[in-house]
Amino acid sequence: MTRDGDSGPAVSERAMLAVLAAQAIAVTDGVTATSGPAERWQTTSAAGTVAGVLAVADGRGRVELELHLAARWPPSMPLRQIAEQLRERVRRSAAIAGMSDRLGDVSVAFDDVLTEAVSG
Repeated sequence: MTRDGDSGPAVSERAMLAVLAAQAIAVTDGVTATSGPAERWQTTSAAGTVAGVLAVADGRGRVELELHLAARWPPSMPLRQIAEQLRERVRRSAAIAGMSDRLGDVSVAFDDVLTEAVSG
């Protein structure tokens, strides 16, 4: 049973935190999640696949998140600032979901850049 009482597949805390991170990425201007080569940067669970987010249980009851992103170039603000904005969104979402005690480190990697083609 899921947290919301639905009889669908049970969603682990690891998967739920991955979804929260994906939602934070989706509302952040100038970035998009990337699964990387051979789609290795993703979290897979009974509920589905979350691209661009690696959610790993740390063995101490917490879940560490790695956010893998492609950034629009040139960025609207320094990449460091975008990364901190994302970390804060994930922390806030985890707190709202009552999962802040389960959230471990959140790292952000900019693995690619997206440029707009210039037509001549």
